[in-house]
Amino acid sequence: MAKKTYKQIVPKPAAANELGTDTRLYLADEIVTVDEDDWQDSIMKSFVENGWAQEVKMDDVTDLETGEPVRARNDKGHYVADDPSTPDVNEAYEGGKAPKKKTTKKTTAKKTTKKATKK
Repeated sequence: MAKKTYKQIVPKPAAANELGTDTRLYLADEIVTVDEDDWQDSIMKSFVENGWAQEVKMDDVTDLETGEPVRARNDKGHYVADDPSTPDVNEAYEGGKAPKKKTTKKTTAKKTTKKATKK
């Protein structure tokens, strides 16, 4: 049986077992690997149809490590805060590294005034 890999884009609740008696929250950026013809495969296909997940074609899950840092979440799905007592590690992001801050240059628009014309 072939395995498929999906990457969750939007956090959504869905069934946690084959019978559908339990639910779980599929978190954003979560990698879900399922067997074809599995109950979880049908859930992930519906997520893809709605734009909540995408099928990822890769041999190894470590291929996804490139990209922007992801905010860390606790068991309830809430964001985790950074611990100021550890300046070398940022606990608010997975991997311990925060993204670089983007600097934007503010520009002011020139004000134009209408000249009074003599009649």
